Amino acid sequence: MTFRLLIVLSLYTAVFLAEGIPLIRRRDWRAFLVFLGLCLLGLGFALPWSFNRRVPFPSAALIRFFEPLAQKVLGPPE
Repeated sequence: MTFRLLIVLSLYTAVFLAEGIPLIRRRDWRAFLVFLGLCLLGLGFALPWSFNRRVPFPSAALIRFFEPLAQKVLGPPE
């Protein structure tokens, strides 16, 4: 468990040092915020993996939500 966590944190630290620091130095705040948001999103999916937890699959909830609408519009599946 701790080995996976160490791998995830070291990779994200390396990516931040390689890509985030130059964005800060150039004062490109818009690109930095997009970069930071995407990194945090990826880190949010990587941390449960590092603790041997099941990563949620967001598409399953969307499929359950839109399935009744799709059946009314398109008809039942053949």
